[in-house]
Amino acid sequence: MQGLLLNNFYSMQNNIKTSFGIALCLLFVSFVAGDTSVLNAVIAAQIMVFPVNVGSSLQIDEASKWSRIEITLPIKRKTIINAKYISFIMLILMGTAISLFTPVLFYLRDLDTTSYLNLSSGYTMGLSLSISTISILYPVILRFGVEKSEMMIFVSSGLSVVIRIVVWVLLRMVWDNVNFNGSEVGIASLIVAVVMFVASYLLSIQIHRNKEF
Repeated sequence: MQGLLLNNFYSMQNNIKTSFGIALCLLFVSFVAGDTSVLNAVIAAQIMVFPVNVGSSLQIDEASKWSRIEITLPIKRKTIINAKYISFIMLILMGTAISLFTPVLFYLRDLDTTSYLNLSSGYTMGLSLSISTISILYPVILRFGVEKSEMMIFVSSGLSVVIRIVVWVLLRMVWDNVNFNGSEVGIASLIVAVVMFVASYLLSIQIHRNKEF
């Protein structure tokens, strides 16, 4: 398992460095932006910028024929999928860890506590979009190949936004005055994303077991 995880991160290391650079550049927006909606967007972007490396990792594995080699190792195919999904979780955690500095800098500017607490919607949006994007992206690439992975990243991200919109619409049918960026939509979208992630994991195991590389 450790070797598989290391291979996943070796194949993404250059892109991860780029993602760290982008996330840190976004961090400096905290010094100039005083609007919580802008900072929520920054936090969501900081989290999202790491999971998009999934496509590049799979492309490198395909180019090096690693996908064919790893199935010959004395490990179960489920272990291969476990390593992939653990890697996905670690990417999301990396983005989340970097994004934690944004509200800290925002707080150090002595802005009021209410605005500080309103930054939570950036985390629910970033996490829900990241998790649902990966949940859609990986099984599709695993099934159909990596040739159009860049396009599939955009499609998966778009579908994740659509899912959030659907959640918002459904909640509006139950409660009035539900804000698209509100905590209710954020929490509900995050729960849906986690369910999708579990379903994606189970689906990927089945696809991998039935696939001839």
